[in-house]
Amino acid sequence: MEVSVELTLRIGCLLALIAACNVAALKLRLPDALTLTAAGIVLGTVYLLAGEYAPAFTARAIEPLLSPSLAPDGYLWLFLPPILFQAALEADAAALARDLLPILVLAIGAVFAATLMVGLTAHFVTGASLAVCLLVGAIVSTTDPSAVIELFRSSGVPARMVRLVEGESLLNDAAAIALASHLTARIVGDPGAAMNGSVLGDVFGSLLAGGVLGGLAGLLLARVCRAIPHAPLSRFSLSLALPSLLYPIADLWLHVSGVVTVVAAGLTAGTLLRRSSLPAEHEPFRDLWRHTGGMAAGMVFLLAAMHVPGMLRELRAPDLFLILAVLVAALLSRWAVLGCSLPLLSRIGMCAPLPRAHRLVITWGGVRGPVTLVLALCAARAPELPVEARHMASVVAVGFVLANLVCNGLTLRAVVRRLGVAD
Repeated sequence: MEVSVELTLRIGCLLALIAACNVAALKLRLPDALTLTAAGIVLGTVYLLAGEYAPAFTARAIEPLLSPSLAPDGYLWLFLPPILFQAALEADAAALARDLLPILVLAIGAVFAATLMVGLTAHFVTGASLAVCLLVGAIVSTTDPSAVIELFRSSGVPARMVRLVEGESLLNDAAAIALASHLTARIVGDPGAAMNGSVLGDVFGSLLAGGVLGGLAGLLLARVCRAIPHAPLSRFSLSLALPSLLYPIADLWLHVSGVVTVVAAGLTAGTLLRRSSLPAEHEPFRDLWRHTGGMAAGMVFLLAAMHVPGMLRELRAPDLFLILAVLVAALLSRWAVLGCSLPLLSRIGMCAPLPRAHRLVITWGGVRGPVTLVLALCAARAPELPVEARHMASVVAVGFVLANLVCNGLTLRAVVRRLGVAD
């Protein structure tokens, strides 16, 4: 009974906080990601201070509301599938296909480049194990451009820029999660849990297999929904069940990318349902999914950010220099991929040119978010990892996310105006 009451209280408080953060973001003209992260950090700080100075009161009155007791990887299993599925439902699959090559360069090439450059930088600065430093690089390599897309659209940037960042966000989580899992398995000496053969080949194989599986699942969902056009609750319930079932089936049982499987299902189902449904039927469906995805994203931001104060308690002065070095390395790696690969591809006729100013804005828009925080939490709480790996994950990765959100997130609108890329 007490567990049920605590769960009910937590869900109610989270929803109320999400509503308050959304209102604050609208009033202050800030991305939701920033207000949600700030609220989560404040709550985590309150929880720590209350537990230290009033432990009995905290255990009785505050812990049921604020204790971020969910296992770190639980955030991925619970919240990532609906977030990805909603984003894929909204995306224009045909438009993404026209820019598939540059999207893959951003989603996979930029992840590998950031992992390598951040890992080498951390290794040079600290002298820590290269494998551990590469793990930190993989953790901070994935971007969460939900706030960036919101700023892009409100600033009137060209649709192609929005499309590239949107496509990147759908796929780069898969590469980052696969890399982090592989490196973790290598560090702890569990080759059976690591990928076999070349890392790049295994990542692409996992992505391809997940894409096929997700496409078939999306096709099945669209056909079932077309067969029940006058049952909107059933259509939405089936679509809500699909990503939650697909992610663990793909990841745990079939050993393919759960992220790509869910994304491919959302792209396929969204495209087919838009073609076969009347606007009056499809719009309520899209609205329900927009709210569902928004609430899931808000919850994972809040819950992950609540861990931040506890993880930063071990922050030392040398860590500040390392965080700065990692920030610079991540930015340079992203610019290297955008500044070298895309001009080369356009020169040989494999993609349309992207102006230099647009590349600079996309580089600066590489804002990190909840997936990076969750991967850092998973590493920080993995007892099998060496102490240096847990420390770097808990301090460097989390400090990186906060600095990146504040520095890039708050200045992106000004960068867009300064470079004159708005239509």
